[in-house]
Amino acid sequence: MNTKLIILKNSLSLLISLVLFAFPTANAIPEAVSFCKETLEIDFCAKYIGYQRIEAARDFSDLYLIAVSETKIEVNDAITQINRVRQKFNGLLGKNRISVCEKKYKIAATSFHKSLEVGKKKSKSITDFAEMSQRTQAGFEAVHECEDEWSKHGPRQQSPLTFYFNNIQKLCQITRVIINKFYA
Repeated sequence: MNTKLIILKNSLSLLISLVLFAFPTANAIPEAVSFCKETLEIDFCAKYIGYQRIEAARDFSDLYLIAVSETKIEVNDAITQINRVRQKFNGLLGKNRISVCEKKYKIAATSFHKSLEVGKKKSKSITDFAEMSQRTQAGFEAVHECEDEWSKHGPRQQSPLTFYFNNIQKLCQITRVIINKFYA
């Protein structure tokens, strides 16, 4: 067989494999309760994602949009909380910590917003899925850095944002389950 023909045949096989990998045919959402069990946060999933919304979702792309939208809401609520509690921190350390958190949550808001924009695309490439995953991870890392800030550079303080951090952490875990389902 001609070398060029072998290369063309192998390239075509690789391309078909990538297309099937990127656009799986079985993108059906499992029963809502079953899906939430996979997230390891059954009650949280039921409350924040909602069984009705899971069952109404056409595919994992819709479910992804729901999860990231909920995450954005939590991030925005945390930013509102920062503005509410800012005056409670009079010392330099507390003011610095709140300032760091404000910056980190703004970074997270931008990351989740951009992830949502990519998720809204009608057809997604492998690169889009990678970007969605990376932006979700970047958003989570930003809020994690805020949470860590409350134990650095002096005595440990209770973060006024722990509630939001925990919710965002759980929503990001749910989002990772969804992204993994794209590849199943």
